[in-house]
Amino acid sequence: MSAPQIADDEEARIVVDIGQSQRRGWMRRRSNRRLTYTRPSLIVWLAGVLQALGRRLLVVGKALAVLVSIAGVALAGRQVVRHVIASPRFAVRELRIPPTQHVTEDEVRSLLGVRIGDPLLAVDPDAVAAGLTKHPWIASARVRRDLPATLAVDVVERRAAATALIGSLYLLDEAGRPFKRATPDEADGLPVLTGVTREQYAAMRTTSEAVFRDGLALLEAYEAPDGPARPKLSEVHVDPRSGYSLVLLDGGGEIRLGRGDFADKLARLDRIVAGLGGRSPAVLRTVYLDGPLADRVTVRLAEADAR
Repeated sequence: MSAPQIADDEEARIVVDIGQSQRRGWMRRRSNRRLTYTRPSLIVWLAGVLQALGRRLLVVGKALAVLVSIAGVALAGRQVVRHVIASPRFAVRELRIPPTQHVTEDEVRSLLGVRIGDPLLAVDPDAVAAGLTKHPWIASARVRRDLPATLAVDVVERRAAATALIGSLYLLDEAGRPFKRATPDEADGLPVLTGVTREQYAAMRTTSEAVFRDGLALLEAYEAPDGPARPKLSEVHVDPRSGYSLVLLDGGGEIRLGRGDFADKLARLDRIVAGLGGRSPAVLRTVYLDGPLADRVTVRLAEADAR
């Protein structure tokens, strides 16, 4: 059998003949198989492309519809939130401010930055609380919204434990941090920590505050309520070489303690005061408790009382 021929007018059709020979079985004859491939026309190809494009456009259209729906819901929600925030029902009608010792109510109101009639839901409590702590007397603050129309403020004030002479006189809190320049009324009755200069504090702030904390701890031990009554102090002095000294309010006597073992040294001071025989501790000029020998103490008295 000869190979198939393709005519000029049949270029769109290709016929492939496989199996050139005939195979005879016992009872039947197997004929040749033909595979026919037809080249698609331009119209059919274009229709397929348009159909695929249509499917993609349908998917894109659905996605756009979902996005438009989400945007519409978000916009509607935003409008609802704006309406609620601006509602007169949630306008500030009360500023609840507790009484404070060192900060006036007018100062608190000024630091709040919130006025009667402002939208309560637009107030940021954390930001308002942070603004309150800019006042030197306010250690911490808490602000909360009590719906529908109240802004409540809780303030914790600092406690001045002593003053420190660092160029000017500053109030010290319990952590040894200077927090404001002291007025005469604020400094009245508070002991003074001396020996740290302004330049030293600026250059070594952490170390200086540690020195102040040690001085405050010494003051606390000296003025312990369950301890013996001791002479009033006017000053706690620290020297980088010799350590801590106490200056008595009456008479200006100096008690040199040095460093460490403060409880034992204060107990020896108590024995010295008790041994004055009824005389005032104001007769003491210098008491040396910073020496190496615990059983010997050098005491200098005022000249009129010296023996």
